[in-house]
Amino acid sequence: MTDLETLLKSVLDEITPTPDEREKITRAYEVIKNKLEEHLRRNNVWAEVTLQGSVAHDTWLRGDRDIDVFVLYPEDWSVADVKTKGFELIKEAARDVGRVEIRYAEHPYIRVFVEDVEADIVPAYKLSSPSRIRTAVDRTPFHTEFVNSHLKGGLNNDVRLLKKFMKGIGSYGAEIKTKGFSGYAVELLVIAYGGFLNVLRAASEWSPPVYVNTLGEEGLFRRAVEVLTKKYPDSVIYMPDPVDHARNVTAAVSFEKLARFILASKCFLRHPSKTFFENRVEYDVEALERSLGSRCIVVVEVESEKPLPPEVVWGEVDRVRDRCVKLLSGHDFAVYHSLAWTDDSRKGVIVVELDECAKPAYKLYEGPPFSELDRVSDFVSKHIGKSVKLWLDRDGRLMSVSKRPVLRAVELLESKQREYLVSPHFKASRPVVYELTLAKLREIASKYGEEFLRASLGKVESWLLECTS
Repeated sequence: MTDLETLLKSVLDEITPTPDEREKITRAYEVIKNKLEEHLRRNNVWAEVTLQGSVAHDTWLRGDRDIDVFVLYPEDWSVADVKTKGFELIKEAARDVGRVEIRYAEHPYIRVFVEDVEADIVPAYKLSSPSRIRTAVDRTPFHTEFVNSHLKGGLNNDVRLLKKFMKGIGSYGAEIKTKGFSGYAVELLVIAYGGFLNVLRAASEWSPPVYVNTLGEEGLFRRAVEVLTKKYPDSVIYMPDPVDHARNVTAAVSFEKLARFILASKCFLRHPSKTFFENRVEYDVEALERSLGSRCIVVVEVESEKPLPPEVVWGEVDRVRDRCVKLLSGHDFAVYHSLAWTDDSRKGVIVVELDECAKPAYKLYEGPPFSELDRVSDFVSKHIGKSVKLWLDRDGRLMSVSKRPVLRAVELLESKQREYLVSPHFKASRPVVYELTLAKLREIASKYGEEFLRASLGKVESWLLECTS
């Protein structure tokens, strides 16, 4: 056995679910399934209760305690029936199982807790063909059928390795807060390339935009790509869904997450290490404390009036972050780095590192050349009241030294809240804006935990260090 094979076997031994975990997951599913079927029978409703997702595919990782249970209703039900009557039946049955939470995606679903197992119970349709799909979740049973028919000969373990690798480098998860690869996308990559190392070898040669043939037949793949590039013009990687060729499985993947995966693939193939499977950021709190005096880090805290679904709150807070960056950049602050974080419910935190927290009182403005009279007139009118010097330079261009309207980044963000509080649930928020000081650093650590500080202010990710060792 080679060193690389030994390394991968060691990782796989650590991430494969134990027999006890499998038994616990199976027991939880059986409890949920029996309660659902019993309640459906009492209400004279025919529906099929099925297990879906990574547990059904046997690609889940040790320590994961979540399962996907789909209740498939008859095809002759209307979408409104599935979303109302079907959902209510699930909700009523789930109350007899454990603690219940109502969640929302395309339509509402139920999250129920059985001991430490978390189960999402989703209403959908029992369909004979993917061509008859009526809601987004209707694809899922067909995904399970496709994956289970193609993950042969131990390839499910290659999926586990690729999932853990992507988690370790920060490219796993299609939700808005991550913008990475979904579990289904990882499974399709392993199927398309035939194994974990083959995926990395292929990815190490990728150059965006990337096209992955998940359909097999070349002509079919080319036709699907023609449709996808028009439908998803901003995508950086295209992977047609074998179940629905007009859907790009990797539409959510951002350029940054794709770049991470490509670079990490190159790095691992050159310097294989367990570090790539461990999500760690080098973080020296003492060094950070020492450096605060010479760095400008501004924090904006916002809060919605009511709890929001995670996908909603992450999307809206990231939009606030984007508008903060544009506002600061538009007033001559160079933004080195920005990050959005949420508690998955109401609170949002934006961290922005700038070149400096305060600008000089005066700024040099370059105007039009002498030959453009109308523009010269506009420039003079704009600057005459605030200019301390207005002149024609040696090249015949009008120049002005004028007073800045706002000097400090914090003052700018406090005075122009309407320019970045544009997300629906944060428009009425009263943001708390401050420069990060030693006292504030400790306060943030207490409020949001060291993990937040590591993600927002950490020095360097361990896998990237390993790449250059």
